[in-house]
Amino acid sequence: MRLLLVIDYKLGYLGGAQTAFTQQALALAAAGHTVTVAAPDASTHAALRGAGIQTWDAPFRLVIPGADLPLVRNSRRLRAAVAFLLRQQRTDLVLVHSEFGLSAAALQAATEQRVPTMHTVHTFFWQGPRAAWLAAPLITAAHAALTGHASARVRLAPRRLDSALRGMTLAAARAADLVVSPSHHQAVALRAAGLDSVLVLSNTSTERATGARTGRPLRLLWAARFAPEKRLDVALDAMAIVQRTLGEGAVQLAVAGGSPPRRPYASSIVFHGRLAPSAVRALMDDAHACLITSVGFDNQPMVAIEAFASGAPVIVSDPALAIEFGDAAITTGQPTAEALARIIVCIARDRGMLDTASAAARAFSHEATPARHAAQIERAFLGIAAAAH
Repeated sequence: MRLLLVIDYKLGYLGGAQTAFTQQALALAAAGHTVTVAAPDASTHAALRGAGIQTWDAPFRLVIPGADLPLVRNSRRLRAAVAFLLRQQRTDLVLVHSEFGLSAAALQAATEQRVPTMHTVHTFFWQGPRAAWLAAPLITAAHAALTGHASARVRLAPRRLDSALRGMTLAAARAADLVVSPSHHQAVALRAAGLDSVLVLSNTSTERATGARTGRPLRLLWAARFAPEKRLDVALDAMAIVQRTLGEGAVQLAVAGGSPPRRPYASSIVFHGRLAPSAVRALMDDAHACLITSVGFDNQPMVAIEAFASGAPVIVSDPALAIEFGDAAITTGQPTAEALARIIVCIARDRGMLDTASAAARAFSHEATPARHAAQIERAFLGIAAAAH
């Protein structure tokens, strides 16, 4: 197959969507498909070029500060450029991974040329700042102007801003032939919002040799964007409790994704700043488990898929993720720092729980290999093509 993968985000910006997108491109290329990647900075990504993947840099002029999100408008000129790319590459399938102008242009151009389309939703559970609720109508109008998608006009969350943000995803997903959800619990939410054609397809990660982690201290990793919904403070507070309970150095936490906070934190925590994906994977390969402290936001965080590929389980605060990952996840039971600390102390004192979860993590990873992911994309494409005839 000849595939075009599209994302509005910069690939150089740390984020699970970018990681999942890149891993999918690499998996499809490794399976023998001809892959082209369209992104604002696609040509700067060495891993793609090294895998023989063609790149196309989308034009943009403005960037949203903080989020580092390029504003690419679904203009006639952009659609014409994407349409030319589709014809030039003789594209069989377009896969988009975001909700903004570039993805909208790709979906529209593909539809006009009768090229099948798939849209992967990386989170339907957007959470905006409580203080910014008045911005909900502005966000809806701005998204419609940027993409050309009609507003979803349905209530998708109790808070107006959250509903408006989720409406962006719904409006974009409606334009695709098939919607992909990496998790079952998000698929349920998407279907409840009115999307009939939703496929559950796990993200994938680079296969790595795994082995049993031994020795002390217990080594943990927290890796994510330093955003409020990721709840880094919960991990920091939990480690303070753990250190008071077990003593300094009994448990070590590596943190990747940003600079140390100004607030005090336990001496057993080491901040590594923003790291390249390869450096994050090296930390995962050394960690006994990864912490995921978000609640109600994540669909299938790539840190979990990457951890499973290295043979490490995850410790989660979100009950939905605990169900999603099964035995590969150790649940805190409650979303508090105290509950997280209790679990960490239990594991530090008795590694039996960790051993069971590690085995389940490896089993989960075997079901989400790059080859299996590529094969599932192929089957989905054939399903779309059959339905069109």
